[in-house]
Amino acid sequence: MKQALRTRRPLKPDYGIDKPKALARLFLAGIAALAAGYLLPSHKDAGAPVPLLGPTLLALGCLSLGACALMLAWSLRGKFVVRDRMLNLIRWHGNETVLDLGTGRGLLAIGAAKRLKTGMVVGIDAWESEQAFATIEDAQRNLELAGFADRVELRNDDPRDIGFVDNSFDVVLSLLFLHTLDTEAARAAACREIARVLRPRGIAAIADVEHCAEYAKALDAAGLKVDKPRTLQTLAWTTLELVVARKI
Repeated sequence: MKQALRTRRPLKPDYGIDKPKALARLFLAGIAALAAGYLLPSHKDAGAPVPLLGPTLLALGCLSLGACALMLAWSLRGKFVVRDRMLNLIRWHGNETVLDLGTGRGLLAIGAAKRLKTGMVVGIDAWESEQAFATIEDAQRNLELAGFADRVELRNDDPRDIGFVDNSFDVVLSLLFLHTLDTEAARAAACREIARVLRPRGIAAIADVEHCAEYAKALDAAGLKVDKPRTLQTLAWTTLELVVARKI
């Protein structure tokens, strides 16, 4: 009998688990608290029982594991739902020039590239910073696996001083990035840069865990028409807001 040929499945982009160290700490802390809470009732402190400490540890353990589950849900499903929600805001023609601020492993950049025919995506991130959870090599590998390496340009660039002339992009996207800038002044500068490089009739969509009202105010001050921030909590399994702004 002829042995059937085994075909290897093509590799797919790997967008990773967000904040893996924090997730691991939460998981271990949860397991430790559950174990201590389960074992504690059989012990006594100085001869007297400790009736509330055991249940308290059990509750803390459950909370830690619950937070861990939510983080996993975000990494495995939530961020893809939010990506699609952001991209579906745009009426794509296929020739847009797109800027992705905080590209990471390329989730948004690749999603935008799939909607283009002749357009181009530029992905900017501080891949060399200590806060980065991915490298530019991770992003480039995902672009190659997805087949969009020729449609996406990756740059190490400063979001407070983007290296493009005014009115360069039809679309600006950012997911979970601007909050990593550590001062309000830095975040406001990034918002001014978004407004500067956005073309007339262009659209910017920013989703983040905090400071969204601050982004809306800064984008409005820069001359964009800004929608009221909307919550994406039910979609993302985390506290996330979305700011949408347009250049008139």
